[in-house]
Amino acid sequence: MASRKPMTAKELLDALATDPEYLELRARKDAELAAFVAEFAHEERMIAGEAKALGYGISSVWDFVNNTPHPVLERTFIGAYDRAYPMLIRHLQVPHHPRVREGIIRALTVRDGGEAVWQALHQEFIREPDKELRWVLANALKVAMPCRKRVKFPDLAHVYKSGGAL
Repeated sequence: MASRKPMTAKELLDALATDPEYLELRARKDAELAAFVAEFAHEERMIAGEAKALGYGISSVWDFVNNTPHPVLERTFIGAYDRAYPMLIRHLQVPHHPRVREGIIRALTVRDGGEAVWQALHQEFIREPDKELRWVLANALKVAMPCRKRVKFPDLAHVYKSGGAL
């Protein structure tokens, strides 16, 4: 069996750029992603508009989650957003697409949110039927709720340790 010459990344990308099968797959995946994002784009715009009124230039609630500098990735927003916590708490209690809801929860996964943040997260933890979002809420509470309060709720630790598999 003849061995093949190693291919550089550029050579691979050049080959893929002319491969009709790959191009069709890529177009299909891009269309699926665009349709998925379109499902909740209006929710993201609403939250971004409210954040803008508070002085935050975001286009997605996930910009609050990814708010630290990165050596490669460009960030839309960098810094603290504590004035947005009340708005995020309000949106936590409103029905949203699961992807947006997860972003809200993760944006509230903060140590400096105080009682208002962890109380809201805990109320949602109690009500949340989705196993994966319950884990996201348990993770948020592990950060946001003081340990002396958290130990009073063993179900938090149980869900957190399960990894959302319950």
